[in-house]
Amino acid sequence: MKTTFKIWSLLALFSLSIGVISCSDDPEPEMPTIVNVPDTNLATQIRLALELEASAQITSEDMLRLEELTIDGGSDFSGTISEIADLTGLEYAENLTYLHFGSTKVSDLTPIKDLKKVEYLRMNNTDVTDLSPVSEYTTLTYFNANTARGITDISPLSKNTGLKEIILREVPMGNAGLNTIRNFTTLYRINMRNTGVTNVTILAEMMAAGALLDSTPGAAENGGATLDLRQLTVEDWSPIRPYLDQISNIEGVPAED
Repeated sequence: MKTTFKIWSLLALFSLSIGVISCSDDPEPEMPTIVNVPDTNLATQIRLALELEASAQITSEDMLRLEELTIDGGSDFSGTISEIADLTGLEYAENLTYLHFGSTKVSDLTPIKDLKKVEYLRMNNTDVTDLSPVSEYTTLTYFNANTARGITDISPLSKNTGLKEIILREVPMGNAGLNTIRNFTTLYRINMRNTGVTNVTILAEMMAAGALLDSTPGAAENGGATLDLRQLTVEDWSPIRPYLDQISNIEGVPAED
């Protein structure tokens, strides 16, 4: 009888030990990563976009919910948005499709270089000079670098052949810039005012391929094709003249003599 009791006791202890071991082997639930957003003004805008408490930590899970972010320093009455200078933290916003940080002090695009879903990118009136961090972007349909005068090379945008609107006013891209966009045959709006372009032959080639015309998909719903070609030193406008009656909104092309 005592022997039987000892056996049952040992079996019970063994089962208990196995249970303890099994429990200890259960993986601990992963804690969400706290995202470092060193620019406190940017952190404030992210919290507002995500409807987080003002003092809440921003986690990687939170950032996955961020699909649109508008940081418009041009409409800043607080004097804080226009002071934003560092986009660090947005690298976690993997589902971001819309990003506007115009009229801020941002100069470095490195934090957003790996985002794969951005369709709308606006950096007007900023100190950005180098577009190479976004050279792997392929999904842009809208790009705006209006008066970002430090940008001279737009070739990093070359993979975004689905662009529909591109605003490059006072971006000194020159004729090389037109070489970059020559395959953007879905464009129906371009602002290339005061960009140093002197030859519009590539624009004519694009029009022949169906771009920059009222018939370009998307143009009609947005008031027709729009071209701003003001303040360009072009000697020969003849390449695009055959298409002018197919463009609702065009500025900068002088009347024929």
